[in-house]
Amino acid sequence: MRAFLYLLFSLSIFLNSIICLKCFADSPRISEIELSKIVDQQKKIFSESNHWSDEELIRQAEKIVKKYESYLVENPKDLNALLLFGKFLRKTGLNEDATKIFLKVDKIYPSIAVVKQEIGNILVEQGKVIEAFPLFLQAIRLEPDEPIYHHNLGSFIYIFKDTLKNIDREKNLGLLMHMSFKEAACLNPSSFDYQLRYAQSFFDVNHSSPQEGLIAWNTLLNEFGERTPSENDYLKFNKARMLMDLKRFRDAEFLLQSVRSKSLLKGKNALLEKAKRGSNP
Repeated sequence: MRAFLYLLFSLSIFLNSIICLKCFADSPRISEIELSKIVDQQKKIFSESNHWSDEELIRQAEKIVKKYESYLVENPKDLNALLLFGKFLRKTGLNEDATKIFLKVDKIYPSIAVVKQEIGNILVEQGKVIEAFPLFLQAIRLEPDEPIYHHNLGSFIYIFKDTLKNIDREKNLGLLMHMSFKEAACLNPSSFDYQLRYAQSFFDVNHSSPQEGLIAWNTLLNEFGERTPSENDYLKFNKARMLMDLKRFRDAEFLLQSVRSKSLLKGKNALLEKAKRGSNP
């Protein structure tokens, strides 16, 4: 029960990212001050949750729901409040109520990327993958410079590729996935996670460029500071795989000799054998 309720408190992550909602440049108003008090109450729950019983957590959550409902009676089109409330409902597992909120927002403000993303996420949780796909595409079209939407689209295609293949008559979804990861990495080049997923995607599609893949793995090795020995081994192992695709067998063999991780031993030995055969046809 407590583990479920803790989902509620991850709302603070969303609160830290609310600056992405670029539509709030107005001067502070009384209603915004009222809304900030609700947000402060959520933060309080997050900070004090370990000291409360499950019953008290539920009671506090219900109080927040009532405060949102009361606030929205007076401010029915407050986009910020509607989004916060919808996210809050999702975190507490009330997806049906959250869906109603997001659909209401989408009707009032049809050009908000985060709303498309949230409705898409709910559809995925309901098993409606095909219906969710266009919403993720719309989120990117509405905010093409937001890297997380590109990354999420790539992840969505990768996870549900078997379901989506029925609509991929021209087999372009693999390339769209790869390019989505690439765009996320380009938009946020300082993100190791985005760069890593982009580099990994070269192994997910057949029509990617090994030379570009080699650059991606080199970037991970050379531009993100010190990593743990096992992380470095993983990066070097995959760089060697790209070297193999480029038929640079001796370079791959030399690099693989420095890979020490036991978890990669089987793959390393198999790749070494292949590299030796390539070097001595």
